[in-house]
Amino acid sequence: MTNWSIESLNPVQRKIVEHKSGPALVIAGAGSGKTRVITHRVAELIQTGIPASSILLLTFTNKAANEMAQRVGRALKNQTEQQKIIHGTFHSVGSRFLRRNAKLLNYKNNFSILDSSDSRDLIKASMAETIGKPGKYFPKAAVLQNIFSLAFNRFSTQQMILDSTYPERNFHLEQLVSADYPHFYENIEPMLKVLTNYRRKKIRGQVMDFDDLLENWLELLLRYGEGIPLCRQIQYILVDEYQDTNQVQANILYRLSMPHKNIMVVGDDAQSIYSWRGADFGNMLEFPERYEAVTYYMEENYRSTPEILEAANQSINYNTRQFKKNLFSSLAEGEKPQVHHVWAAQDEAELVLENILNFRDQDISLNEMSVLYRNHVQSAALQVVLTHAGIPFVVHSGVKFFEQAHIKDVTAFLKVLFNPLDEISWMRLLRLLPGIGNTTAHRIFSVFQSQQAVRLTKENVELQKMIPGKALESWNVLLEIFQQMLEESITPSHMISILYQSFYHDVLFNSFENASQRETDIRYLEEFAGNYNKLDVFLNELSLVGSSIITEHEAEQQRDQDVLTLTTIHQAKGLEWSLVFVIGLTEGLFPHQRSLGTKEQIEEERRLFYVAMTRAKRHLLITAPVISSGYSGGMSQRSRFINELAEEAVNTEIHPRDEYSFGNQNRTTQFYF
Repeated sequence: MTNWSIESLNPVQRKIVEHKSGPALVIAGAGSGKTRVITHRVAELIQTGIPASSILLLTFTNKAANEMAQRVGRALKNQTEQQKIIHGTFHSVGSRFLRRNAKLLNYKNNFSILDSSDSRDLIKASMAETIGKPGKYFPKAAVLQNIFSLAFNRFSTQQMILDSTYPERNFHLEQLVSADYPHFYENIEPMLKVLTNYRRKKIRGQVMDFDDLLENWLELLLRYGEGIPLCRQIQYILVDEYQDTNQVQANILYRLSMPHKNIMVVGDDAQSIYSWRGADFGNMLEFPERYEAVTYYMEENYRSTPEILEAANQSINYNTRQFKKNLFSSLAEGEKPQVHHVWAAQDEAELVLENILNFRDQDISLNEMSVLYRNHVQSAALQVVLTHAGIPFVVHSGVKFFEQAHIKDVTAFLKVLFNPLDEISWMRLLRLLPGIGNTTAHRIFSVFQSQQAVRLTKENVELQKMIPGKALESWNVLLEIFQQMLEESITPSHMISILYQSFYHDVLFNSFENASQRETDIRYLEEFAGNYNKLDVFLNELSLVGSSIITEHEAEQQRDQDVLTLTTIHQAKGLEWSLVFVIGLTEGLFPHQRSLGTKEQIEEERRLFYVAMTRAKRHLLITAPVISSGYSGGMSQRSRFINELAEEAVNTEIHPRDEYSFGNQNRTTQFYF
């Protein structure tokens, strides 16, 4: 006796679930019931006599895979069958293949899997063996780790794996560094040597990192294919979020499906937004031809009002590389999306707050609201405004803006300038200098304490003797900055500018793989600090915001609490809210400045905007500031994504410059659109 019925599905969903055999591509539009269809498909296969142990269900998180398998168990009222399904992420299923067949690749079946931290430590050891002490401008281990991984995910091919030995596969590292990390290109030769040594050490140590699990799984399939028992066992393959696969994952699936050719991949090309981490949009576009597959379109949306879907359809139809679709809804009519033009980011924050309060008065809880943005930097002003208004919020976009490492590095300098005996800030600042660890930093700080009055000059002989030789140049630069700021009356904004240009720029680009993005954050911090003339007031503001943010763990522990969500659009994928704000719709912010170079990049940005819009169920508000924060702070054009929406599809409102508290009260509004 089952706990589900195919009769509850719409006609397209039912066809997908009852698909008999052969390859199939399911274009599952936003909110179209993708998860429901996948679980019904698995249940239907088992119900018709297909052994659960011959079904492979692949997702991008173990949580999603487990939830789907549990749904199947509940549907069939048979937990035993659920447990037999082979399910998990590419990495977890790949490790299962490799454990059973490790000897074929000269590994023992008890090989270890390196987590991210272990991988960095091994890269550090490889650096020490290969180049000794790296120069001042050589990338740190964490940066190398990201570069190595990106090269593998972006450039690895079947031919490279078959034609070269494991240690010799450099995955076109030189090409990647030349294009994306030109500031490191002079170090390309030692970087290649470190990569080769790192890969040799992994073989000798019988260990694999996360990328190795995919690389070695593919090599296993390429060399031995159907000779692998587990490969023959798997008769039906279902893949969720196929648009997010990279080339290696796509080739694994192709080889894995060859014995039976029963592969069904589910995804939405309009929600392909992860090329920056190696996802290849072409995998989905090429699937019908590569597999001679049947294609199904799920276009009925069960989430959003017709008005929201109309705007989303208009936007995504500007993309040329896509499967054409038209989302529709049977829900009752709602209100048109709103587009608000404001002066600056601070005014934008005030407008968002005003609407949050209004909608809360209309019985929409904070839990049913979310503010989405392209980049962390866009949430900073909003966090301050919400804090002052007493609106509780949780930031789901990773580390909070003011808690990011590079932001804390800069603010540590400001704190030391304000209070020279601040131990925590000094420890952080000193550890930025090459060759200074915790022990040396504590010794230096003990001198500060013993002197009571800190003399930050080159004439402080006791301190100069304690600074390691490789750190002396950077230390003296810091001293000069301190001296300049003590002698002149300088605003917090000017302090940040001087610190970044004279000292922190080199630290940033040697320490972080995404240094350019972080540089934008610092520029915004500088701009944001321009609202404050006194250092103590600025620092107090930052402390107030930091203490008011609810962590994701706290939010999870307090599910019954009414809390607003702030998140990047990338982090919001797969989620939904009754009311959604999408902020920062200006050229350079959204679409992002780094994406203006090619048509392909613009189309991915448009897909990101589409994802943002389709998170909203009932209300969608889009904001566009005239002054673009985080870049030059100058006049900005409104985003092309707003221009692409038909006038009749949205309600547009232009707010005078002096409407909100941060506006300049002495000027009239001018918009340059």
